[in-house]
Amino acid sequence: MNATEKDQHLLHEMETKRLELKYLAQYYGFSHPKTVKLSQELDELFNTYYQLNQK
Repeated sequence: MNATEKDQHLLHEMETKRLELKYLAQYYGFSHPKTVKLSQELDELFNTYYQLNQK
């Protein structure tokens, strides 16, 4: 997988998790363990994306 494909994959995964997070926050609330866990996973993806694209 080249860098562009990796970026696209990460962006897609980030968007998917963002939408899921929005749903979980509305359904369970912001402090529910499921919401917090998914938020942390999304943070990890953002960090990975940032590190890959830092120049």
